[in-house]
Amino acid sequence: MKKVKSQVTMLMIVGLVLFIVISLVLYLSKSAIRKQSQQSIKKTQETAIESQPVKEFVSKCLDKLAKDAIVLLGKQGGYIYTSQGGTLIDYGDTDEGLFFVNHQGLKVAYNILPPKFAISPYSSEIPDYPWLAFPYLTPTSNAESFDGFFGINSMPPLYSTDGPNSIQTQIENFIDSNMFSCLDFNIFEKQGLGIAARPAKTSAIIGSSDVAIKSTIPMSITNPKTNEVSELSDFSASVNIRLRDNYFFARELIENDIRNVKFDIGDVKNNKDFLDVSLIKHVFSNDDLIIITDGKSLINGNPYEYVFARRNRNPSLYYIRKNVLEFPQGYIINMSSLTSNQKLKAEDPDEDNMTFTVNPGLPKVFNVPQLKFKIEVSDGQLSDYQVITVNRI
Repeated sequence: MKKVKSQVTMLMIVGLVLFIVISLVLYLSKSAIRKQSQQSIKKTQETAIESQPVKEFVSKCLDKLAKDAIVLLGKQGGYIYTSQGGTLIDYGDTDEGLFFVNHQGLKVAYNILPPKFAISPYSSEIPDYPWLAFPYLTPTSNAESFDGFFGINSMPPLYSTDGPNSIQTQIENFIDSNMFSCLDFNIFEKQGLGIAARPAKTSAIIGSSDVAIKSTIPMSITNPKTNEVSELSDFSASVNIRLRDNYFFARELIENDIRNVKFDIGDVKNNKDFLDVSLIKHVFSNDDLIIITDGKSLINGNPYEYVFARRNRNPSLYYIRKNVLEFPQGYIINMSSLTSNQKLKAEDPDEDNMTFTVNPGLPKVFNVPQLKFKIEVSDGQLSDYQVITVNRI
């Protein structure tokens, strides 16, 4: 009996020891898990605290580059050159007057060019330019029209879906090309952070009231204190500029200017909705500069500007109906007789002052069977003319 009691007592002691050991193991395990969790939370918090300044820094870079791109393309006729991070080929200084004009140290692209070709009844060749009987519909008609083909719109497209070198594409390309030069992580690396970033891929959405920018820049941030690695990728910015409204306003001006020879692009009557137009004449030879200022869009504290150049185009001489004349021998020809008392008139698509000349000069005694006079109108650089034939009777 005593032996049985001893065995029971021993079992109770073993059971108690096991209970104590198991309880101790469970307690220590829970403590270890709790400690690991606290350390993990602390590491995560420390990593988040370290990555937030980096995220803000990259976001500020993105905002700055977006504004720089929009300002630059606005001052250069909608284009950013490859050396600047854009898509348009760089022009040499000797190309001024062909592709751009210099203004405030920038190469402003032409958005209006002279017609290089035309579809009948229009012509791009002098003296038939803009059409044979300008401004009359036909040589015998009294009806006048000032709508025709007076230039080419060379604005870049707004969206990438509309063609190459679009404004949308150039904004995206500019940001991607200049991102690494903006992201100087030295200040963070001096604090011990390790930062590795891959090339940016940016998309721009051009709206009526703003330009929304989204950029994917995969980067990892290593915190040496915790050996924790934080991943960042998506960044965004928004520039409150009415870029789309500016674009379509400029395009409407350009389309009117190349369609109607009497349209005055710098007329204050063209201003609307805080979009004001100003004209600077003859910035290069007879080429002009047009500046659209948006009073509703401020960028870096200044109203947004869209600036483009307009290359000089030929004036258009009114058709002289009676262009074959007959005078007796010895008749002294003067301007009135040569034009049949018709007042010489012309229109210039660039609003330039014009002068009329006759070659050969007048007066001239008519002693030969036939003379040809060229009546010419010039804006000082380009001209239009009509030939008058005079026969002796």
